[in-house]
Amino acid sequence: MTAIAPVTVWCVWTAPPAAAASTHTITMTGTLTVSDAPGLASGRTTRSTPFSRLVRLSHDRPDQTLTASACVGGETRGEVSVQAHLRSDEMVVVNSSLRIFEGSDCLSTDLDGSTRLIEQGFKPRQSLTGFQMSVENGEVGSDDYARVNFDLKHDGDKGIGIGRPAEPSSVVATRDPADPTRVNLEWSDPATDETHFEIFNSTLRQAMGVTKDTTSFVWTGLPLGKQCFQVRAVNAVGASDFTPFNPRSECV
Repeated sequence: MTAIAPVTVWCVWTAPPAAAASTHTITMTGTLTVSDAPGLASGRTTRSTPFSRLVRLSHDRPDQTLTASACVGGETRGEVSVQAHLRSDEMVVVNSSLRIFEGSDCLSTDLDGSTRLIEQGFKPRQSLTGFQMSVENGEVGSDDYARVNFDLKHDGDKGIGIGRPAEPSSVVATRDPADPTRVNLEWSDPATDETHFEIFNSTLRQAMGVTKDTTSFVWTGLPLGKQCFQVRAVNAVGASDFTPFNPRSECV
């Protein structure tokens, strides 16, 4: 039996109706401990401060920062910061850091020590627990310190967006020198759950569809002149974002 080749479908592009942006809520809860070294007229002061912070992310606002701080002795301040970034596949990537400041008051920006953790990511309805960081004052003769432990929780809407495939990347378009009406397209596919890809010609406002795991396509019958292309992955839940528009690689 002869195998049937995958079918590519030509269609006139019609923009889909706008959908409400899905919202991702990231919650950080923990305890920040700051200790101010003893002075000539006072002993060591240590304070542990519970905290709870949350931010909401969407594809319109994919970057937010959770911050908690505490000050003791009127001069030593610890600050934990978690930068959260929402990716097109609905995973949130976090970068966590802890800093210690010492100065004439609690608003001092004199940084005396910092540490950070490796980047981590988690999907909707998942948690990352057991974060721990510690940093000491780097100045000679000072043994101030800050310590923090915290957990992160990722809550996502049940609506459109959760479970979409990852966005393709590295789209490159090259015109066939032997036939200028043909354009060769290639891209990278980080997704594992797409059902097909859509290639969009933004010049003609037309699209083509190709099967999953495809990373190249030849668009034929094009008019002469500048042509620009973008690619997105699609599955039963929805579509990824289109690849960012880059005229250097995606236009020919």
